[in-house]
Amino acid sequence: MPKLQCNVNSCSSNSSGYCCRPNIHVDGEAALTSSDTRCQSFTEKRNQMTSSTRYDSPNESLRVTCDERECIHNQSKKCSANSIDIRGDHSDTKCASFKQN
Repeated sequence: MPKLQCNVNSCSSNSSGYCCRPNIHVDGEAALTSSDTRCQSFTEKRNQMTSSTRYDSPNESLRVTCDERECIHNQSKKCSANSIDIRGDHSDTKCASFKQN
C-alpha cells in the first residue's frame, strides 16, 4: 500500500504533510495529465469542531482506489505506486503522481 504525501494544508485529513485517512479515492477517469485528477476524499478543514469523523494520525497503510484509466499505476482500480503525492489547495486537488500509459 502506498504512503501518501499531501500538501493540501486545507484538508482536514492532512497531518504534517501526510494523509491520515484509512483510504482515499482519486477520480479522473478520462485524465491525460495530473491536472485532470481529483482527490475525491478531500474534506475542508474547519475552524470549529464538527461531529464528523476526524483522522489525525498519518496512515502508512493507506488504501487508494483510482478511476484514472490512463495512469500506469492503476491496477484494477487500485494504485500500485510506491508513494503518492497529492497537491493543490482547498477543493482543487490533484494526484501529482499520475503518469500516463
